[in-house]
Amino acid sequence: MTWVFLVTFGLLCVAGLLVLVRLILGSTTLDRIAAVDVFVTMIIAATCVSMGWLQDGSNIALLAAFALLAFIGSISAARLVEKKEPYR
Repeated sequence: MTWVFLVTFGLLCVAGLLVLVRLILGSTTLDRIAAVDVFVTMIIAATCVSMGWLQDGSNIALLAAFALLAFIGSISAARLVEKKEPYR
């Protein structure tokens, strides 16, 4: 079962590197906001995988609150950028 966690962590790390590339090379502000949101979601997913590996569920409420704040933050930032940037 350990190899499942290791493969999952490996895939999350590769995806994280790809998201960081998108964050750096993003052409618009909305692309960068989406990349930050995906990166936060992947951090939450990696934390959930580590909680499964360690069989410790004490941080579930904290992760849910963090995910909700990240979602609200990206919605707010996207609306702010939508008002400032012209449509393409």
